[in-house]
Amino acid sequence: MPITSYAQNFEDVILWRALEHVERGFYIDIGAQDPVVDSVSLAFYERGWRGIHVEPSANYAEKLRAARPDEEVFQVAVALQDGEIAFFEIPNTGMSTGDEEIARKHESDGFKVRSVSVASQPLSAILSRHGDRDIHWMKIDVEGMERQVMKSWLPATARPWVVVVESTKPNSQEQNHDNWESELLDLGYWFVYFDGLNRFYLSHSHAELMSKFGVGPNYFDAFVASNTSWLCRNANVEIDVLRQQLTEERNDRAALEVRLAEEQNAKSSLEVQQRGAESALESERHARQALEGRLATIYASTSWRITEPLRFSMRAVRWLAGR
Repeated sequence: MPITSYAQNFEDVILWRALEHVERGFYIDIGAQDPVVDSVSLAFYERGWRGIHVEPSANYAEKLRAARPDEEVFQVAVALQDGEIAFFEIPNTGMSTGDEEIARKHESDGFKVRSVSVASQPLSAILSRHGDRDIHWMKIDVEGMERQVMKSWLPATARPWVVVVESTKPNSQEQNHDNWESELLDLGYWFVYFDGLNRFYLSHSHAELMSKFGVGPNYFDAFVASNTSWLCRNANVEIDVLRQQLTEERNDRAALEVRLAEEQNAKSSLEVQQRGAESALESERHARQALEGRLATIYASTSWRITEPLRFSMRAVRWLAGR
């Protein structure tokens, strides 16, 4: 049965290709955001996997708790030490960040930015909670804070099998891995794949998975895109436009049918009136013919001829009287 991909750039497809042999695996999603839209973990969750989510935004953390009551949600930002940091929220986006410079750039681009204080923990504290078990994948999407995350890994000994890091500057195709990649490589990882947005790293302890990387999501991965995927969202927009056009065309057709019915009724009424007029004319013609026939009979009668002198005399008298 194909998996349903929810991830923004089909990261879950690549991870599933490498890890589908693992039953009920475990993951850590740092910068988890929404439990469904663009979620890297949901495809795994639907197949019995469980994990933890790290999400500093109160809104998204609450959504995760509601949707995944059987998973842990840490409402913290990953930073160099325990405490609190300034966090710059950009509502209803995945662009919230702990990097003020990036936040101000978003603000200058017209986004609404709200500064809040959030709890922070180093990655080592999060990893150490699960250091005694396999972590099959870890995703890091922290909008410019990647170096802090990498530097806060040690002294934890946990090494997830696969690490996925968003590796371009926010809202850009410009890669930024030079700022932090060496930290990750020194922890015992190989770079194995770049998907245009994320870089995938494989632990030296799992070289057997190397062949699973290198090509993008394709037909042979046997997956379907969810309705929340940007592909489907764009398709749905097109479908909505077509539906609107179809509705308008149906409305236009209905209006034309009403007009046609009205014109047909008017034509029928005129035809009835015309038939009535023709019937009246025919009746008048018959009456005139009958009258002409009667007059012809009178004019041809003997009495008409006999009374001719009398009629002449009466006309003469009327003429004389009128003088």
